[in-house]
Amino acid sequence: MSKRIKKIKRDICLIKYRKLPLIEYEKDTDSEVYYFPNYKSQYWIKLEKSSSKTITAETIKILKLLDFKKFIFLNGKNKSWISKETQNRKDYKPLIKTLQYFKSLKIDSKFNGGIQIEIDELDKFLPNFYEITSCDSGFFDYHFTDINQNIIFYIHYSGEIQILPLNKKYNIKLLEAIKQTKFIDSFRDNTDRI
Repeated sequence: MSKRIKKIKRDICLIKYRKLPLIEYEKDTDSEVYYFPNYKSQYWIKLEKSSSKTITAETIKILKLLDFKKFIFLNGKNKSWISKETQNRKDYKPLIKTLQYFKSLKIDSKFNGGIQIEIDELDKFLPNFYEITSCDSGFFDYHFTDINQNIIFYIHYSGEIQILPLNKKYNIKLLEAIKQTKFIDSFRDNTDRI
């Protein structure tokens, strides 16, 4: 594993990065309990013509414009990054390539923690992250944030990105950064406009 990508045990990640969204099943009420941090705004953005390559490039562009250097990725649920069903799939070459990439990082069907990653590694990590998001219906609740937890990001399987600035300063910086990219407003209901 690269020194610029580090696995973090889930318990440690939950203590250090308390603003990441979480979901837990409550047996008594047979329902899921959600935790979301307080956020200033909620944006959904997209590209007119999206592909793994363009989503990666434009997302990295925003992150660099925000001067973020390190990120934490974590699943809201306490489950492994790679499901056993996905791990056993042999029918789709791009997914097989993605699984090989995650295996090279020692991320398998046993790892349920967080991943700390430096911005220089995102050009390799994000296309693989997006590929598994697109192929595995159970891989849907992974959020990431900058190491100082100023903004929460979520990449949807459709290629749309949800962004939750957690403070006023980064809300302003985010809006300025988006204007310098090819992202446009997704116009989802009950969200703020860019």
